[in-house]
Amino acid sequence: MKIDFRKVLKVVLIVSIVAIFLSIGLASINGNTPVVLRNKIGLININDVIGSESTDSLFESSPSYLTQLRRAEKDPEIKALVLRIDSPGGSAATSQELYQTVLRIREKGIPVVVSMGDMAASGGYYVAAAADYIFANGATITGSIGVIMQFANFQELFDKLGIKVEVIKSGEFKDVGSNSRQLTEEEEELLQELIIDTWDQFVADIVSARSLPREQVEAVADGRILSGRQALEVGLVDELGGLEEAIAKAKDLANIEGTVEIKEYNDKTNFLYRFTQLLNPLKQPTVQLKYQQL
Repeated sequence: MKIDFRKVLKVVLIVSIVAIFLSIGLASINGNTPVVLRNKIGLININDVIGSESTDSLFESSPSYLTQLRRAEKDPEIKALVLRIDSPGGSAATSQELYQTVLRIREKGIPVVVSMGDMAASGGYYVAAAADYIFANGATITGSIGVIMQFANFQELFDKLGIKVEVIKSGEFKDVGSNSRQLTEEEEELLQELIIDTWDQFVADIVSARSLPREQVEAVADGRILSGRQALEVGLVDELGGLEEAIAKAKDLANIEGTVEIKEYNDKTNFLYRFTQLLNPLKQPTVQLKYQQL
């Protein structure tokens, strides 16, 4: 009989974790280990393309951004939250859900401060707009407020190769965006309406969160990119600065005195991450791109 050592290691890990939590719980009940809540600032890194959010498991290589935000939201020790954003954007729906989650965290009295890295554009800016305060470096690339949808058309190539595509559909628009033919005028009109509706939601959320006049936001909501300094001039960010300034601002907004501990939620250097990577050596985090790309 062949023994699957990976499964054995997983079982050992789970049993060990359960034993640790049970011992902590029993010690607390007996009064031997007093629970001391410390003031901490949470740090979440939102990097790369914002893709669809998957459900995390114990052995997931890295928790999703939504999961990290929810963990910080429920952590009684977290008094403020810093988001370090370095993203060109991505899925429209996921960017919107992250935005709404940040707003909910703020409503619970937890200040949220954003530190923009090299880039916080489009969907990356969408998420940032929900924060109490936004820092950008002068050379940060941001803005790009808009929505884009792209389709590849291989009709001419298929014709040259003698490939014919047969389509059976329930309605006129069921195969909209097919790569075997050009869009019809009706399809272009339908998709343009969809794009404008999504863009309108994007602009409205920025107007609401940033308390800016709509015409001021619309003036730069044509997809243009801005430097951090330009974004400051038009009111999309609050101050030029980096991560240290963002942490100091979060500490100030939370009225934390003295030293403060930073708790990073997606720290890939922790023991659990390294251990699960050993159990899953071939598993790599993936991002599923959507056709709606902010």
